[in-house]
Amino acid sequence: MEHWHPNPDFFFQPGGGPILDIGPYYITNLVQLIGPVKRVAALAATPASERTITSKPRFGEKIKVTTPTTIHALLEFENGATVTFNASWDVWKHGHAPIELYGEEGTIFVPDPNFFGGDVMMTNRTDAVKKLPKWEHAFAVPNQQHAQGMMANYRASGLADMALGILEDRPHRCSLELSLHVIDVMTGILRSGETGRFVAMRTTCERPEALSPAQAKAMLARKK
Repeated sequence: MEHWHPNPDFFFQPGGGPILDIGPYYITNLVQLIGPVKRVAALAATPASERTITSKPRFGEKIKVTTPTTIHALLEFENGATVTFNASWDVWKHGHAPIELYGEEGTIFVPDPNFFGGDVMMTNRTDAVKKLPKWEHAFAVPNQQHAQGMMANYRASGLADMALGILEDRPHRCSLELSLHVIDVMTGILRSGETGRFVAMRTTCERPEALSPAQAKAMLARKK
């Protein structure tokens, strides 16, 4: 974060760190795919006690690190699934897919939930890994330029779904219960990193309904 943000101090203080910054994308996606979490355990570390800012206007300034920047967590879900969850700002390069889920009959590789779209890949017990056919989903269409090229970014979709949910008198997908449960999981991971003990979740939630291509298309604003 110190390489691009003009004032990155808060990222490295309590209330920051990789779990609370990027964890919401990944843990929310895991809850959507697998369901609510039952308990967590974690090891936490702070390899560097200070960071050097290389972004402007504070290039060269050093800042203190007072929160863990590498966390290795175990998540046990209510349905019995177990997931290893790693979040770190101390790794320069790695070869992992953002999310890999290992099942009884094969493996599925899930694209980065920090953005929308991306390739979903899978394999069964015997076949090679292959990409699934492209899903004609409105939120998978690249619409924003980034350093790595055009990316799909529809971060207001949760708000749009909430508005439609109110009008249609139905639950919206980014519910209070889901949000509270994800926060429970993240803060539980941090507490476990401090205590060295398993932490049971105090909340739960329902898996949100999947958003179909037709439903996503209906949520997009129409140009006049």
